[in-house]
Amino acid sequence: MKRLCWLVTVLPLLISFSQVHAQEIGDTQNGLAWAQQVCSECHAIRRGQVRSPNSRSPTFSELATTPGMTVGALMVALTTPHAGMPMFMLTATQREDIIAYILSLR
Repeated sequence: MKRLCWLVTVLPLLISFSQVHAQEIGDTQNGLAWAQQVCSECHAIRRGQVRSPNSRSPTFSELATTPGMTVGALMVALTTPHAGMPMFMLTATQREDIIAYILSLR
């Protein structure tokens, strides 16, 4: 019973800590700079842009506000090939910066 009480008390704290920590990755200013160089040909990357240059590409604001969008989901999107998106050779830091920028648009 003590273990269950401990788990019920500690688990929510661990979850909230991991979510806060996950949001602290990357540098948003560097992410914007990388997005301008790498992503802006297809995606609207700035807040307030309502359409992407490529109509099949979501805006960064749409990505940021997609329910359930997480650092992990964006990391997968930037590291695995999928239809219509070229595979870029980004460093881990570049990916983290772009992800930090996208999530800053929430």
